Amino acid sequence: METELILSVGGFPPLSARGCKQELIPVPQGNLRRTINGELVMVGGQDLKYKSTVKCDDKTAFATDGLYPGCEVMLGCVQRLWQKVKEAPENTPITLERYPVKGSVVVMDENQKQIAIREMDGKKIQLEDRAQTYYISYRPWLNMRTVTYSLNTDEWGIKGGWSLEMEEI
Repeated sequence: METELILSVGGFPPLSARGCKQELIPVPQGNLRRTINGELVMVGGQDLKYKSTVKCDDKTAFATDGLYPGCEVMLGCVQRLWQKVKEAPENTPITLERYPVKGSVVVMDENQKQIAIREMDGKKIQLEDRAQTYYISYRPWLNMRTVTYSLNTDEWGIKGGWSLEMEEI
């Protein structure tokens, strides 16, 4: 496998997606405004949505069949998200912010010791032990719309590449 990145549209022919770089940027769901007393407040929604930019320089470009500005794409990210989980009763499930890509969830304590997952169902996780603070890392699935993409080729250098910009629905 050349990349962990997953797209529900198009795909990755050989030598098209090694060493992908992804950036996730929170999209403002409102505006920052100052009150009459000068306090900075957020006016608008509190939901967190992401903008994603993926870039890759390899030998060729990715397959763009079915990909166009505005199309809906499920994106299995390369960028990992982290959540801090504080102490809680043992049988209390932990809810992740996004659905994880299968096999990408890792739980560790503050000493970097990996913690076993007892059960996982969608975004809910049950751990073997909940007596301390943990960090959960995973690659999220994001439901996105394509904003734009570009392909590039260096004919004599036998190099190619591409970039893809999307925003979460």
